[in-house]
Amino acid sequence: MQEPPRPLMPPGMMQFLTLAGLVILIVICITIWSDTRRNQTSLNDRLSHLENRMAALTTKVEAGARATARPSGPDPDRVYAIRTEGAPFTGPKAAPVTIVEFSDFQ
Repeated sequence: MQEPPRPLMPPGMMQFLTLAGLVILIVICITIWSDTRRNQTSLNDRLSHLENRMAALTTKVEAGARATARPSGPDPDRVYAIRTEGAPFTGPKAAPVTIVEFSDFQ
């Protein structure tokens, strides 16, 4: 009769190695979790800093736009000289007021 094969390692050693493997996995998970939390905190701080800078830049841009904003169209306080000779007109030629109409048919 043949003798049964002997186990490669004793049962106590197998339990010890299994426990050691679990401890190593737990340590790795805790290390990864700790690094992730640290990175998240760092990124949140940087994001907050960027948001503050963006708000400051937006305020500067809006203030600059208000300072350089010009009213559209001609200046209402200026008197413009317009040549009307040869243009079609209605009414007396020597009227005290002349109204000139501009139009663009595009």
